[in-house]
Formats: sequence, C-alpha cells, structure tokens
Amino acid sequence: MTGRRSIFSFAHREEFHPKLAIVGGRLEDDNAAIYDEMRRLAGGRIVVFATASSVPEEVGPEAVGVFRAHGFDAVLAGVHGAGAVGAAQNKAIADLVEDYGSVYFTGGDQALITGALAPKGRESRVLKAIRKAQRNGALVAGSSAGAAIMSDVMISGGTSLEAATYGVADDPDHPGMLLEPGLGFFPWGMVDQHFIKRGRFGRLVVGMQASGAKLGFGIDENTALFVDGKIARVIGEYGAFVFHLEEAQVDSRRRLIENIGFSYADNGDSYDLEAGEVVPGPGKRPVTRRDITYNAPARSLRNVFAAYTLYDLVARLVLGDPEAYPTDRARAIEPKAGCATSVEISRRGGRAAAYIPGGGRDFRMTAVDFRASMQTRRLNAAQLAENRRAALSRDYGEKPGQQARVMMLGSAPLDPGSPLLAELASYCEGQVGVLAAASAEPRAAAREYIGALQSHGVEATDLAVTIDNVDRRMREEALVEQIAALRTIILTGGNQIRLVECLLYRGDVTPLLTAIARARAAGAMIVGVSGAASALSGFMIGGGTSYEALRFGIASDMGRHGLVIQEGLGFFGAAIVDQKLSSSRRLGRLAVACAEEGVRFGLGLLEDSGVIANHDNSQLTATGARGAVLVELDSLKTELQGDDFIAGDTRLCFAGPGDVIDMATGTVTRLAPAAASAAALDTLVDELIEECVGNAGPVTAPGGTHEAHIALRYRSHEDGTGYLDIESIRDRHG
Repeated sequence: MTGRRSIFSFAHREEFHPKLAIVGGRLEDDNAAIYDEMRRLAGGRIVVFATASSVPEEVGPEAVGVFRAHGFDAVLAGVHGAGAVGAAQNKAIADLVEDYGSVYFTGGDQALITGALAPKGRESRVLKAIRKAQRNGALVAGSSAGAAIMSDVMISGGTSLEAATYGVADDPDHPGMLLEPGLGFFPWGMVDQHFIKRGRFGRLVVGMQASGAKLGFGIDENTALFVDGKIARVIGEYGAFVFHLEEAQVDSRRRLIENIGFSYADNGDSYDLEAGEVVPGPGKRPVTRRDITYNAPARSLRNVFAAYTLYDLVARLVLGDPEAYPTDRARAIEPKAGCATSVEISRRGGRAAAYIPGGGRDFRMTAVDFRASMQTRRLNAAQLAENRRAALSRDYGEKPGQQARVMMLGSAPLDPGSPLLAELASYCEGQVGVLAAASAEPRAAAREYIGALQSHGVEATDLAVTIDNVDRRMREEALVEQIAALRTIILTGGNQIRLVECLLYRGDVTPLLTAIARARAAGAMIVGVSGAASALSGFMIGGGTSYEALRFGIASDMGRHGLVIQEGLGFFGAAIVDQKLSSSRRLGRLAVACAEEGVRFGLGLLEDSGVIANHDNSQLTATGARGAVLVELDSLKTELQGDDFIAGDTRLCFAGPGDVIDMATGTVTRLAPAAASAAALDTLVDELIEECVGNAGPVTAPGGTHEAHIALRYRSHEDGTGYLDIESIRDRHG
C-alpha cells in the first residue's frame, strides 16, 4: 500500500459525451450481446488495432473476421510491430480512422498501444484522429490491454498481492505494481480488467490511492462496460465492480485503508456516472428474508486475491442475514516478504442494498454501497507456519484423538481382488458407516460397499444421507448421535463437490459434519475414496485437466477451461489431495492448485493405492498396489505474475507401498525398492509431458517465433525423487 499520489494526464479533456465499450478481456467470439451493442454504437463500421498483440499478424485478421461475422464493416489498421510508432504518424491510417470513425483495440501489452500512439507523451496523428472521431460521436472500444488504456492513469503491471505488499514500483524489475500514463478515453476513473478472474481488487485500490482517481472500475472477462454519455451499462458473463475512496480512511503506519465504498453491477444493470448510483436492471428485486441462505462467514481460508474469491464473498453477503452475518473476510500471504494482506467485505452502514432476479434458476446479483477494508502486516516465522497449517486443516472444535486416522484411496476398492479392499477391511472397527452422498446413485453405491465389506467379515450400514435429503436428515438427532459413535466412516467416491455441498450445506457446517468430527475426536478412522479423498483437504480440486490448469489457470466453474478449486472439508490438513493420478495424468493440475492457494505440499494418489495419515497428519504411510506422489513447491521460485505460471524446482517424491512420508520435512523413509519408485515417477512425469506438451517446440507464426505455451523440464535423481521446472505462458499482459 502506498500514500504516494501522482496524476498523469493528457491535456485533451473537453466536455463531451463519449461512446465507449470497455471489455474486461477474453471476449468470446459468440458473445452476440456485446458485439451487437458495439455494432449499434459504432453504426456498423469499425477499425481494428492489433497494436498490443505480440502476434498482430494473427490476432488482427482474426479480430476483423469476428467483427465481420457479427455484421460489421471492419478493417485492420497497420499500427503494430516494429513499425508501429511510424505507422501512427501515417496520414492514410489517420484518414482511415476519420472515414470509419469507431475503433477497437485488441488485447496484449497495453504499453505497446501507448508507446505507439503517444510516444513520450506526444500524441500521434492517428491518436488525434481517434480523439476527433470520439468527440464527433464515434465509439472507442477495447478489450483487456485495450481496456487498460482507457484510463488517464493506466495500470501496466503487477498483481494485487504485489500492490498490497510493495505498493507502486518505479522500476519494472522491482516488485510492486506499475502505473503509466493511459490515453484517457474514459474520463471518470481508473479501469482494471480480468478483474474477478485475476483477483485484482488489491491493485485497483492501491492504484486509485496512488493516482488520486476518484472512481475505480473493475470489469470481468467476457463482460463489457458500455458508456453512452453519462450512463454506463453492463453486458456480459459476469459484471463490473465500481469503487470509490471518497470516505476512505488511510492509516499509513498500520498499512490500513478502511471504508472503501463499492458496488457490483451485474449484466443488465447500469451505473449513473454523474450521480454515482447503480440502477438494477429489469427483473431485479430486493433480497428478502425468504432469500437468506447464509447466517455465518465462510470457514474457508481462500486466497483473497485468487480467482472469484471476491465475487464469492460478496455473493454470500448478498444472500446472507444482514443482522447475523454482515461481514466476511479472507487474506493472502506473500511468502517472500513474509506479509499477510487481509480484506474485509461488509454491508454495514445502513445504505447497503442487494438485488437478485425475480425468477429463473441462474444466480445473478447486484450489490449496492457495500464497504471494504484492506490491511497488510508482516508475519513472523511461527505465524507463517500456522497460516500454512490453518489454510488446509479444520477440526470443527473437536481435536482428533490419538488413535484417529484418515485413509485416502486413489480409486474405489470394490474389486474383489483389489489389495485395497482387503487392507481397508483390516482397518475397519465396529459397524462401519457408509456415506455415499458423492455418488450420483447413493443407495446403489452404499449397497456395493456394504456387500464388499461383508465378504471380508465387516458389518456396514448405509447412513442414507444425500444432497436431496440432507436438509431433513441433518436435523435427526438419532442419526447425528449414530455417526458420532462410529469407529469407521467411509465417504464413497463420486462427485466431491456434491459431497462437500451436502456436509457444508449452503456453506454452513451441518450437524452431520460436526458428528464426523466428534467421531474422529474419539479415535475413529475417516476414509475418503477417490473424489472424496480430494474433499478431505481444506482446498478441494473440483475439476479441470493438467493441461487446462497449466494453460488457463483457475476457472470459475466446471463449464470453463481451467482448474476448479473449492472449499474442502479440512480433515486432512497437510496437503492438497488429488486422485486417479496416473490414468487421468493429474500431476500438473496438483502443482497448479498448490501454487494458486499458496500451499507447500500436494499429495497425488495412484489407482489401487492410498495413504493412511496419523491423528495430526504429520506422518503418512503409503498403502495398496502402487503408491503416491508428494509434490513440494518452492514458494521462492513460484510466480503467478499476471496470469503466467512459473514453478521452478518443484520437488517430486514417490512413496511406494509401505513407505512413510514425514510431512514436516517432505522426506520418505523407504520400504519399497527405490528403483521401482524412480521408474514409476519417471513414467508419471513422461505421461504429464506427453499430455501437456507433446512434441511442441517453438511455434513459428507470421512475423516471428515464440515459445510453446507450456514448458516442462524434469531432472530425475533416480532414487524416487526428481525436480520439475514448470513454465506456462498464458496472457502476457492485460
């Protein structure tokens, strides 16, 4: 955080009513609503600038083609590449802008746009033509980097965590966020893009404070803020956050900024730029008592600057009881600086309002006049260690007994010949409770487990809890006490998200989950099978392939490319867990999950295998036919700069059957042959490289050569351990 205030501005400001389309990035080709509105405002004609792109010869024609497919008369301006500065002085291109009027800037590196159109602050002929066209009523549009340039002061780099920890940097080689002069097409405040997906709350607030911007607009992907005069309207997949610091209080000594005002405008909503008010769209109604879903804060310790965390916190408060649950919070850790940044979201103050659609099943929301605060403080070594532990581990007020164990299996043990079934049966004590809520057919799944265990002389019973009946079953005192008295509880495989939504019903801890914690406190063993094993960690991998995780990062839901991470149950607090590691080639997504959530260890379970953890998760014993892989990230060599992903020297350690993993040190005491473990690990890494890279080398495109999107380099130590260097080029800027 910083108290520095500096304003960069071009002296072109006049009273006029601009037409703008500010797109938050990743504009999908089929988003007809956004393209139709741009066509209306532009009168059907537009000039495309691929100036920001590193491969403009590809991006420019593609963008022109998409505009033409949506009914535009679209042409490409040749202001890009090595000759961009000279082309920006070209009279023919300036005349083209004057003829067509409206312009559109693609994504890429926003500094390439400002460097070409306004080198050293001097406006080029083409920029002057664009300004003249804008004053005459033409549309100025841009996506990602093309949105960043809209502000007087432009955010040109850095993450929220860097901004909160280090403030504004003067040198791009130093940590911190970067501010540069923008082109000032949007006169009302600072713009940031990819806002919800890339968790950019921190950097927009710090940027506003440093630049003196009165308002900040955070626009998400595949979403546009359309400005026509003094009214801004939102169209898109998500929405836009609007921030103001008029009533904010800053304590520089404590690195604290309080009373940040903000609203969230959804698809169909509008914002009066002059009055500073959000107007809910047609069909929205105020949230009423019957809509209340949450009565307490989320128990998850998600990274506050991770994808969708801010949106999820606001959504909980929108559907929360404003009297019992007016605030929620989350934080992020910068391990290199040893700092924690905490963000609190609140609807206190009497002016906050929340709206949802009057009908339909899809959740949409409007939040008006909420408040936020942000504080960064330094942590000592003990606090950093406690944060790592608490992020994954929860005991629900019931400390595990000394005899308690957690067994996690990488695949279902139902095959009569499976070594897992016999081993599972050997650990079962008393009558076993089977909770099959993860299964799409829970009754049938429970019967399978009961029959398989009976073949080994183990008595089991179906607890008969499903996502469809949990709201009733969790109120049955006899069932709650039955679960609390069990010595073995099996959570069957299936959809882990369904399981968590059952036990953390509507985000609240159910009596059933508390009963499982009570059983564990009395020494019971909790068994998580396949997907349910993933759910036992504090952060749960819900979906996405290794390639998607490395290439696209975090996704909002299962319908998007990328890695889905959600809140888990937290009974296993030593690592993020993944299963079916070999057949689904999930080693890469496990590493990305650890990096995204700032977790040191990931644990990958192979098929027909598992691990058994002691009461405090400090020691794991590999079991079954094959083994498990421990993934250890080096936080000092892990970077999530912008949306790129780098994880150097990621340590991999294979534990074969009978091997013991020390989770304090990440070392393995071997019983299985080291040569067999080394061969198994080498095979897993080879499969990952084949899945994510294949034979891809440098990619040659018109105008230049660039590296493949994903690079994986592995060094095997031939003792069951090795080091994997991971680099993924996602979107370089924007």
